[in-house]
Amino acid sequence: MVIRLKKTKEKAVLNFHPWIFSGAIASGETGLASGDTVRVESSSGEFLAWGHYDPKSQIRLRLFSFDSSEDGSLESYWTSKWAAIYESKLKLLPKDTTGFRLFHSEGDSVPGIIVDCYQKTAVMQLKTPGALRLREWLVSFLTTKGFETIFEKGDKPDEKSGGDSIFHKGEESEPIFTEHGIQFIADISKGQKTGFFLDQRDNRALVSRYASGRTVLNTFAYSGAFSVYALLAGAKAVHSLDISKQAIELCERNLSLNGLGSPKELSRHKSLVLDSFDYLKTMDADFYDLIILDPPAFTKSIATVNQASRGYKDINMRAMKKIQTGGLIFTFSCSQHISFDLFKKIVFGAAKDAKKRVRILHHLTQSPDHGYSVFHPEGEYLKGLVIQVDGDT
Repeated sequence: MVIRLKKTKEKAVLNFHPWIFSGAIASGETGLASGDTVRVESSSGEFLAWGHYDPKSQIRLRLFSFDSSEDGSLESYWTSKWAAIYESKLKLLPKDTTGFRLFHSEGDSVPGIIVDCYQKTAVMQLKTPGALRLREWLVSFLTTKGFETIFEKGDKPDEKSGGDSIFHKGEESEPIFTEHGIQFIADISKGQKTGFFLDQRDNRALVSRYASGRTVLNTFAYSGAFSVYALLAGAKAVHSLDISKQAIELCERNLSLNGLGSPKELSRHKSLVLDSFDYLKTMDADFYDLIILDPPAFTKSIATVNQASRGYKDINMRAMKKIQTGGLIFTFSCSQHISFDLFKKIVFGAAKDAKKRVRILHHLTQSPDHGYSVFHPEGEYLKGLVIQVDGDT
């Protein structure tokens, strides 16, 4: 099966970009089925790459090989690639860490495949028709690596997402794993994403560096991981804020798991089941001197970038107005369509409107096991800054 590109649309593939959009295709789609492996050729018939076909997406082809002899038809091709990734990821892990991202889609040249590991539990997300066709081989590979529970987390049941979630092996729904020696629960069946946000690992460790003696507000707290790090690092007080009661319950379980559940320790922690936007607006000024802003993605499409930008600006401006002079804000965007440059402009606008002098201390991104290809800059989805609010302008 061969798809040929338009003459003006070959440059991106020659630069090893893994996506081909519908508008780049000149011919070859007739008769193709969802998930088919396709040979991609230039307008003159020269080989360019192998990819998986998705007729329902504007990204018609996701490329996995630029070698004409490696078309992905053999199980050995994939198991060899997966094994190499597995070994490289283990070398990236910090000491006393058993939770990590094994496969990061295009970042690891395995488009559509996400696998997060929690001790002896592997959680799969197969995002494309091509990835779904590799399901059996992937389960077999993970079994050979000693995973005792293999869980596939689906989205809403439809053809593209792969349907409902399912245990392919084992039944551990809340595995406990370690991160820098700290224990956490991953709620893989009911929680967000694969059950935990592993991409913030290094940024949580950086919070530990600054939390001692501070009064911390952790907004959009979810599992409370930032809160656990801050308390273990000697924070004076930590308030964990989330609109979801289920999320706060998970936060409190993670506190107890790390010896922070005693009456003495709980005196330093307060759970708040509230809307983060509302709380940032009404909270007392000068109470907190470290605020964490880690909201969910405010946009998943280019069409809503302006609206999302206003949301990010709003929470940053409110935090800047209320934080103590000299206080630190860890602020993040996990929206792919919000570039790092745009995010810094948003923070600039928030500081200007809040009439605060703000300095950038750190640029933050996703942990190394979530690395992205230099040929696919879209893979840099997590952007973060540590800023210090020095006072009024």
